[in-house]
Amino acid sequence: MEEDDPVVQEIPVFLSQALSEHLYIYQYPVRPANRDWRDVKVTNASVKPKNQLVRMEIGLNTYSDKYCASKGEQIALNTDGSQESRYIKDKERERSQYFRNGIMDKIVYESSKPCTETQHYAVALLQDKELHCTPIKGILQLRPSYSYYDKQDKRKVDKSKDENSDDEEKEPEPQQVTVKFARVETDVAKKAREKSYESISQRIADEPWYDAMWKHSDTDHADLERMKLFSATVQDGSSLTLGPAEYISTLVPQHNDEAEMAPPKKLTLQDQIKEILINAKLMTFNELLKLARSEDGQVSEAALLTALGGAACCVRGVWAPRSQELYVRAAPAPPRLMCAARDHVLYLFTQHAYVDRRKITAAVRLPPQEVLEILRSVAKYNPRTGWELLLPPDTAFEAKYPDVVQRQNLYWEARQRQFNEMLIGENVPKRQRKKSQRDSVSSDTMMSPKPRNNSVSEEDSDRKRHKNKSATGSGKRTRNISSSSGHDAT
Repeated sequence: MEEDDPVVQEIPVFLSQALSEHLYIYQYPVRPANRDWRDVKVTNASVKPKNQLVRMEIGLNTYSDKYCASKGEQIALNTDGSQESRYIKDKERERSQYFRNGIMDKIVYESSKPCTETQHYAVALLQDKELHCTPIKGILQLRPSYSYYDKQDKRKVDKSKDENSDDEEKEPEPQQVTVKFARVETDVAKKAREKSYESISQRIADEPWYDAMWKHSDTDHADLERMKLFSATVQDGSSLTLGPAEYISTLVPQHNDEAEMAPPKKLTLQDQIKEILINAKLMTFNELLKLARSEDGQVSEAALLTALGGAACCVRGVWAPRSQELYVRAAPAPPRLMCAARDHVLYLFTQHAYVDRRKITAAVRLPPQEVLEILRSVAKYNPRTGWELLLPPDTAFEAKYPDVVQRQNLYWEARQRQFNEMLIGENVPKRQRKKSQRDSVSSDTMMSPKPRNNSVSEEDSDRKRHKNKSATGSGKRTRNISSSSGHDAT
């Protein structure tokens, strides 16, 4: 850089570690660059996690004018043989078939690793004059696989063997037998054998394929994963949070003797926050700043914001532990349902100052005792208004860090959309569906975003109840509501 070269603009750079261990770059060398993946239908995906291999099945449009149906049926016939009746099928044989529908209706992509040293590569996003970088775990190149041709050759060989076995049996000719004794393999020879191509290929072939979940780029799940590419810290200044001693030890690691025992591992800042929030349930940012500790003593606000982005969630400026850290075992209800119900409750608190337990029970479709347990973990009951947060909203934090609050609100909206999709996909019995439509006055409206402080309290329901009683005395017919807000106190 020359001295007379002026600085046009300074852009802050942030490092995000949320996806550093799970972020891969997919490359498609044989696919044209002008063809995107928006209209591509991925029918199946599988991985080999130890060897870092990916396999994807891309569906073909067999009804297209450019598709030759007779050629596709011929390829499937040569690969899998004649198909059985669709009413009488052998399950084992159906699993071994490459084209199960009797026609070539897919293309298989398999990956390879063109680059093994990926420590110096990262994915960067430039938004609002901020550059957010995330280190990558690996780079994979996916090319079409034509393994069905190998299956065709194998069928031909097996067919020729079966034909030869039908011939008359001939007396076997005597053959000379040579006895060999295996040599003792040295360590050098063993390491060389493990690094050989044959050994590596065998190791890859022995690992089974595991089914993976493919999500389209337009889904809410993909939006949540892309949000992890942004760092939770948006403070100006350096993002370096290491102390002097730890920074020096990172640059020049000490060579310890193998006989020495490793010192006990200290908790990271994220682990400290998880333990504190699990025990305290809800805490403000200033309280966490006083309790968190590092090797040098006090933790900076930038370091705490970075750790909070990966270990906690924010509701009205107050921080709470993530549901995945609380429900890890299948106790009364599956952890997936408990996490979804708790996230739904926290989302409602971002929209309303107080909530109604009966409406939440009708919306999440869990036993009342489980809903009460979830509410007690984040809220307290007020007989005048309803259930409200354990701590008042931290308006000072919301005013100081509006970017953090905005990203947390986007996170809650995406989680709420996932909650709605989960409810739509469930098969609810007719009797339960009818009951939930009768008792839940606004269970559908609670699942959509609303402006804050616009909730219906249990006090309003009491007023309606008194109004109904007075109307009954005057000769009008009204509906009696059996549940009362006093039950929530228990």
